[in-house]
Amino acid sequence: MGYRFQGRLREAYHAMSERVVDLMQGERGVRQSFDNALMKAREWVMTARELTHEEADDLAKTLLREVDDLSQTLVAAEEELEDWIETDLLFAEHQALESMLLAADPTTRDLMRLKEMWAEQMAQLLQTGDVVEAGAYECVCCGEVLYFESVNNVLPGCPICGGEVYRRLRSAVM
Repeated sequence: MGYRFQGRLREAYHAMSERVVDLMQGERGVRQSFDNALMKAREWVMTARELTHEEADDLAKTLLREVDDLSQTLVAAEEELEDWIETDLLFAEHQALESMLLAADPTTRDLMRLKEMWAEQMAQLLQTGDVVEAGAYECVCCGEVLYFESVNNVLPGCPICGGEVYRRLRSAVM
């Protein structure tokens, strides 16, 4: 920071930096914004260090640019940290769930698998009035199988029991 300055300008740069920090921390109970503190420190360093307006402006611009660069670096680092923490939390949640499932008794795990299978099968069920393609369809109530050889068939109510829910048979021989 401020390494391009040498001699009295380097000393003035460090003095200006310290003055900005003092003003922003509430010297004499009055806190300053960064811009106000920088302008006051610029005026102070011109008087105290006998610098020209040009030299003081150059120091102030350099200090402002370095603070800007630092804040951008901090924001980027914060975003990267947030991404890392989110990923780490997801992994930890997954690991915790896996550990709990391993600790659960086998009956509970089997019941959970059966519930999942049942939900999948329920999602594949067809109702009376659904349009279906060629194939075999079994009535869930009585087991009666209806065969269709063409596409765009409408499932009727079951001719045996009047049931209205069917499942498609994948390996039926027609």
